[in-house]
Amino acid sequence: MMGDNVYLGSRVKDTGEGGLSNIGEVRQIADAIIDDCVSGRISYRTAMSRMNLLELVVVRDKSIRGEYEKRIRAMIDNKREELREECGHA
Repeated sequence: MMGDNVYLGSRVKDTGEGGLSNIGEVRQIADAIIDDCVSGRISYRTAMSRMNLLELVVVRDKSIRGEYEKRIRAMIDNKREELREECGHA
């Protein structure tokens, strides 16, 4: 069974409360995923899996709801498109 914390990377510092507490943290994690793919540290497939996991974490977070959730999910969708373009899978 999955624990409370999900590993998505260690380069993004946690701000505020534990976990994803604001859209800035989500954006930084998405940017780090893209950077890891572009630099060859992870494959495109792994990067996309991490983007999907990031969205799942947002969806399951009970403190993120309504318009705020829609904004975060739209930003993740934009970052997925950026990943496709940056890693050559457009």
